[in-house]
Formats: sequence, C-alpha cells, structure tokens
Amino acid sequence: MLRLIRDRLQLDRALAFALATRVWQAISGPVTIALLIRTMNLSEQGVYYAIVGIIGIQAYFELGLLNVLVSHSGHQWAELQKASRQAADVDHPKTLHPQWIAAAAGMRDLIQASFRWFAIAALLYVASAMAFGWFTLSGSAVNWQYPLFALIPITAVSVWLAPGLSILEGAGERDLVYRFRFLQMCAGSLVVWLALALESKLWALVFSALVQALIMIYVTWIARGPFFHQFRSLAGPPSNFRWTRDVLPVQWRVALIGATFHFATQFFAVIVLMFHGDAEAAPLGMTLSISTAIQMLALAWVQTKFPLVASYHGEGDRVAAGTLWRRTAIVSTSLLVMAFALLTALIALLPMVGMGLEFRFIRPWQVAMLSLGCLANHIAAVQGFYVLSMRARPLLRASLIGSISTAAAVWIGGYLYSTSGVVTGYALAMALILVPFHTWAYYQFRARI
Repeated sequence: MLRLIRDRLQLDRALAFALATRVWQAISGPVTIALLIRTMNLSEQGVYYAIVGIIGIQAYFELGLLNVLVSHSGHQWAELQKASRQAADVDHPKTLHPQWIAAAAGMRDLIQASFRWFAIAALLYVASAMAFGWFTLSGSAVNWQYPLFALIPITAVSVWLAPGLSILEGAGERDLVYRFRFLQMCAGSLVVWLALALESKLWALVFSALVQALIMIYVTWIARGPFFHQFRSLAGPPSNFRWTRDVLPVQWRVALIGATFHFATQFFAVIVLMFHGDAEAAPLGMTLSISTAIQMLALAWVQTKFPLVASYHGEGDRVAAGTLWRRTAIVSTSLLVMAFALLTALIALLPMVGMGLEFRFIRPWQVAMLSLGCLANHIAAVQGFYVLSMRARPLLRASLIGSISTAAAVWIGGYLYSTSGVVTGYALAMALILVPFHTWAYYQFRARI
C-alpha cells in the first residue's frame, strides 16, 4: 500500500509538470504568434512552419520506438523491483540474487541496443531531412538554406539521445523526465522570443533547438548518467532480452503505423506551400501551432498515466490498469473538446478586433473541421496507448486503413482545394474511417485478453 501511495504521488508530480508544459505552450503560443506577425511577412511565416514540418520527419527515424521503450523499460523495471523485494525477504544482497542479475542484464541490453539503434537513425535523419528540405523549399525566395542546414544536425542530437528519456520514464523517473521537458519548453520559448525580437527570423528555430539539445545532453549524461552507467558497466553474459524477438515484432508495426500516420497528418503546411505557395500556407501553419498545443495538452494527461499503466500490467494488476485508463480517457477527451470549442469561438471573433488578424488564421468553419479530425485522432491514440501498455502488438490493420485513407484525402484535397481540402479531408477520413475501424479492432482486442 505504501508503494502504491508513493507511486501515486510521483505520478501527480509528473502530471503537474506535464500539464505545466502544455499550459506554458498554450500561454506562450500567443506571444510567439504576435512576434511572428510583427517580424515576418506571410511568405516568411509560411516557410517558418514548413521548416517545422520538415524537421518533424524525425518521426520516420524514431519509428514509434520511444513509446515501445517506455513500455519495455516499465516491464523490466517492475521485474527489477520484484527481484529486489525477493532478495530483501531472504536477507540477500540484491546484486547477488540470480533474478535481479537477470533483470539487470535485460535492462543493460535494452539500453545498449536502444542507443545503438538511435545513433544510426540520427545519421540517416540528417541526410534525409536535408534532401527533403531542399526539395520542398527550393522554389521559395525566402533565405531558408543556412537556418535549415544548421537546424538539422542539432535536431539529430535530440534524436540520438531520445531513448534515454523514454527508458528513464519507464523506470519510474517520470518526475525528472517531465520536469526537464518543462524546462526544455520554457527555455525554447524564451530563446525563440529573444531571437524574434532581435529579428533573427528563421534562426529562432536553430537557437531554440540548440538550447533544448543541451538540456537533453545534461539529463542523459550528467543528471542521470550514473543510472545508465550502472547498467552499462554490468558484467556478465547476455540476457534473455533479444531485440528481434522482444522489440522488433511490436516496433515494426508501430513504425509502419507511425510513418503512415505522420505522412497523413504532419505535412499540412508543407502540402499547401508546395502546391499553392508559402503565403497561403501561413494561416494554416499559424492555426496548427495552436491546435497542436491543444492536442499535446490532452495527450499529456494520457502520457503521464501510460508508464504507470504499463507497470500495473507488468505486475499483473489489470483491474487497476483498466480503471485508471478509463478515467484518463474521459478527462483527456473532455479537455480536448473544450479547448477546441474555445479556439473556434476566438477565431470567429477576430474580425471584431480588427488589425487584419483574421487573415493570419484559417476561417472558423475550417477550424471546426480541423477540430473534428483532431478529436477522432485523439480517440484512436488513447486506444493505441492502452494496447501498447500491455506490450501487445498494435492494431496494425485498422490503423493503416485509417492513415492511408487520411493521407489520400489530405494530399488530394490539398492539391485541389488548398487549406479547405486539407482540413475537410482530414476530418472526414479520421471521423468516418479511422475511428470506426480502430474502435472495432480495439474492442476485439479487449475481448481476447
């Protein structure tokens, strides 16, 4: 009981930091938007958000593995804690207990394989992002080359170190992970504001990424360096952990889902820029900066519960896991709906303010369509997180049907009808195809376990 209370209190702190991060994102967003409007014209603003989309292709190299690592680390950590308790019961040093040694070796091999995988992914990311950026922006008259090519290697450092935070999160360090993510968000925003105030324009993204990468280096190499060192320095034969057996069967499914989903949902501004010009992409990019913050705020509630639910499943307590997850789904979805309703109302009121602000955002009916798609997206994400918390294979077929349909609707709609085509295609495909198929597959999964 004491351990459960302690876990609950730690989770509350982690949740507080996660929500503070998203609240800061929501509060700081208007300041960033105001500075962008003051310092950039529409073409520069469109390129700014296109670069954000280009940098986001790191998702193709993370391949959905970070959430898989949280789940595996959570299960491995539960085994370590169980072995420690067994050693204490027999008054035996845990480092000599055979079950603890086996569990520690499994964590060691998970850490080594994860960092090796992401080191290769970071190198591939640099080459791919530079090629994609050149292809996408080569027709723009804005001076984007030096900022983009400086930003990509810095972002690659964060890709390389990303598994460290996921492993720490699964191992019960939720408080630390979310505290430093909050620090990253605050520092990144402040740097962007300073750079924009000094009229550095696109270089603001470079300076922000540099500060965030330095914070990640500090967490993984200094603040929690001893945590990783204790496992890396662990001698002994290889454990029973096998990447190809324990991670790959889940990972390739998550990767395929993540890649198709990213292609369907993360290139909205890029699509409009490619087919209709950088100035026309600007209002959509500006609106997406707010809608993404809303989605992340709702998912923050889900993501902080995810490691604890994975630990409950690792301990075999399915009742506690299911109860916590149902409450999480209700709260997070309610937050999403209320926030999008407020956003739609505020954008509808912009013409009354004057100053031409309404032209910096998409129209209210387009915001409503975007909101519908985001709600459907959130429902499927909550279901997917629960499946992953059990280390089960994700709902591949349903996810692919939804993502491929959405990709076709978004890209074709954007090519033909610009922003209106993008948001309408996104909403209809998500609500009418992804959610029905994914929900059916989810309940089929729950019926089998």
